[in-house]
Amino acid sequence: MSGSEALRRAGARWDDGPGAGEWIAPLLGELGPSVGHAVPLGYDAYAVVPLFPDGADDGADLGDEPVDGYVALARLLDALTPATGDQPVHCGLWEGFGFLFDHGTDPRYAPGMGVGVGWDPAGPVPDAAEIARARAEAEDALAARRLERPAADPLHLPHRAYHLWTGPLPAALALRDLPGDAPSLVWPEDRSWFVGVPIYTREVAVGASAAVVDALLADPGLAARRVEPGDVLDIDD
Repeated sequence: MSGSEALRRAGARWDDGPGAGEWIAPLLGELGPSVGHAVPLGYDAYAVVPLFPDGADDGADLGDEPVDGYVALARLLDALTPATGDQPVHCGLWEGFGFLFDHGTDPRYAPGMGVGVGWDPAGPVPDAAEIARARAEAEDALAARRLERPAADPLHLPHRAYHLWTGPLPAALALRDLPGDAPSLVWPEDRSWFVGVPIYTREVAVGASAAVVDALLADPGLAARRVEPGDVLDIDD
């Protein structure tokens, strides 16, 4: 299933411009790995949720659940469901992920990802037709795991730009099967909470009401901790 189809099946659609997120930039703190640069200022309370359990790295496998940024995000969104209801949710995907390709281009050959063909040097050398067939199959498989950028202007925030889509709360997880990270920005229509997932950290930042943050802190599955906007996030180095 292609990325665009995944969005459609989740009931989501690409936004036709950056309008839904233009309120964010004026409320961000100074550039850097701080909570207040990942989440707009002005919320009553803030918390962070670790992306990975202690000692785990992206791509590890703990039990029957692979560890990636989507695991923590899914748990966090479950905890935010009561505060969200059925209102639309906006999501922002960083434009720099290599699995994205420009609108209207061929995903098999677009920059960012590529394929190669190899064979066992101890075995027979494949002929040109076999190599061409293997390359075509690999290119088709690659294309199925890429996502076409929307034909709309992205949301520009300081030193980053994001493609926006809108849908129900579960649509924030619609691209989970693609090789990129989770969306970097998630917030509901009423802006009552905001989730920031910076591409360079191992933590998710959350701004919300005091009651919502208290509920996150009380959820043992999140391992959340209370923070202030000036606190520094755990950098993924």
